[in-house]
Amino acid sequence: MSKKVIVYQDGLLSYSETFIKQQTLALKSWRPILIGHKYLNRSLDFSMIESQLLLPEGSSIPRRLLYMVYRWLNKADPAGINTLKDINADLVHAHFGTSAIDIWPYAKALNLPMLVTLHGFDISIYKEWWESGKRGRRKRKYPQQLLQLALEPNVHFLAVSSAIKERAIQFGIPADKITVSYIGVNSEDFTPGSIPILERKNRILYVGRLVEKKGAKYLIEAFAKVKKTIPDAELVIVGKGGMEEQLLSQVKQLNLADVTFTGALTSAQVKEQIDNCKIFCLPSITANSGDAEGLPISILEAQASGVFVVSSSSGGVGDNLIDRETCFTFAEKDSNALTSILTDILDTPENYLGIINNQQELIKSKFQIRNCALELEKLYAIYSKP
Repeated sequence: MSKKVIVYQDGLLSYSETFIKQQTLALKSWRPILIGHKYLNRSLDFSMIESQLLLPEGSSIPRRLLYMVYRWLNKADPAGINTLKDINADLVHAHFGTSAIDIWPYAKALNLPMLVTLHGFDISIYKEWWESGKRGRRKRKYPQQLLQLALEPNVHFLAVSSAIKERAIQFGIPADKITVSYIGVNSEDFTPGSIPILERKNRILYVGRLVEKKGAKYLIEAFAKVKKTIPDAELVIVGKGGMEEQLLSQVKQLNLADVTFTGALTSAQVKEQIDNCKIFCLPSITANSGDAEGLPISILEAQASGVFVVSSSSGGVGDNLIDRETCFTFAEKDSNALTSILTDILDTPENYLGIINNQQELIKSKFQIRNCALELEKLYAIYSKP
């Protein structure tokens, strides 16, 4: 009989977190049960995976109130403990440090070991930012709670990239409590599209939430300069977020043509966009809060799909982002450098076909989700209860 792992994320699941579902589906020797606080994405198909909530939908008002009181106090409510006890799991795997804080009281009550995957914001936002209450009153004690969690002998951390491991160490988590564990992508789903890269339109694609750390405004700024040299260049921006109106206003002020905002798209729709672009660009920055990228799955998908990748993300440097070998990199907020790179690629793409070959080989050898899941299951075996 397969061992069971409770895979926990507070909200099930935002469009930007469907990689959790994909990783869970890639498990072969473990039986995963996806647990959350609430469902966020009703359009997401959970039919192929077991999932349930700590607080079942339709619960009575007294039950909901009791649950929320325990949650606010960061304690495990008795009914939730019984729900998880009935699963009879061998391990808890929490995605994001913030969610780990929420599920740990339940794991501890059941004497279950826990793995915590650190993705980016959960380890890069400055401690002072959390403590100021800008991420919500309930999260003000998050830094000290995470460091306290790191002292628990039954807890071990997984970092999605080498850079995230370094950030976790800087945060105060002991190095020997952290293992780099890639999530990966399915390179069978993300293969080069039918249109050869040299025959595609001069289209640049951005996929990501429209928030500060994604740096979309620097791409728009650079695109305005690219258009002066390459008039038929196009920019497609996929995603939604709090900066959408600001970005639309920026496009209008620059009097830019050929810029399309699509809103949020499904994975299949994103793949279609990748297959019709020449360049995938993610101009990430470090936000004022310290929030920064981990290892964006969208970049891995673009690399596997055989398009040119341009990014300022530091989260994957040394892992999948190797300048002029597997991608093109530039310094954060340097729109002039970004302009130069985009113009160069669109002007002479044939000079850089070797980079596309390199990145596809890298994905197959290091970031194939099935192989990454096998490595994850080895960690499950090491850290689960005897």
